[in-house]
Amino acid sequence: MSDIEIIEYRDKDLSNSLLVIAFPTVGLISSIAGHFIIDTLKLEEIGTIISSEFMPATVIHNSKPSPPVRIYAGKKKCGPDGKCEQLTVIISEFMPPYNIIKPLADEILNWAKSKGITTIVALEGTHALGGEEKDMKVYGVASNNIMKNLLKKYKIQETKEGMITGVNGVLLYEGVLKKQDVMCLLSEAHASFPDSRAAGNLLKKLDIMLPEIKIDPKPLYKEAKDIEKKIRDFMEQSKPTAPQLPPLPQQMYG
Repeated sequence: MSDIEIIEYRDKDLSNSLLVIAFPTVGLISSIAGHFIIDTLKLEEIGTIISSEFMPATVIHNSKPSPPVRIYAGKKKCGPDGKCEQLTVIISEFMPPYNIIKPLADEILNWAKSKGITTIVALEGTHALGGEEKDMKVYGVASNNIMKNLLKKYKIQETKEGMITGVNGVLLYEGVLKKQDVMCLLSEAHASFPDSRAAGNLLKKLDIMLPEIKIDPKPLYKEAKDIEKKIRDFMEQSKPTAPQLPPLPQQMYG
């Protein structure tokens, strides 16, 4: 039995919202994209996920200490057609240990269903196969036909063969089993350094999916070098106090 617990600081209406999952991956692009969304849209920290298995650490942002796994949400934005959109983000600076990944993914899916969240989009990186940065692509994997149709609608090429590990991989296959709408967006990225440009490519796709919620990735491209330096500095600062984690196997994609 796991001791994973989702704590909401207050009960917020998240019905019909889109949930973004941002755990660390290749090039740290999910973390970069998640932080950019939170800061740009000024999302409110509404909860956390805790477990004795998580890294014993505090994340400090804008002078505020927070748990390593946090939940953020924005306000509902409604268009002239009466359709409303809302964005929720679960973000972490570390990858959970293997033994807790499955129960963590299950807890996230159960919580999302209980909150009436309709769509889950997991952000992922895949190793770039060379070529120019401008040619780097975003691919998608879907848990069902509803999500497959969304990929087609937004002209995102499906990944035909490969493997996705960690939280995102479990969310995908559990989405199939639980009949929940889960999509994974994979952006080609450089694995050797924090890749802000690859994160921006993910944000481009999210922006067209949420026309009422403007996520403009242009500042991310402009500030890429500064953002990458900050992340490198953060990783260096965390080395003396953070326990060593076992290396994750390299992810493979077709």
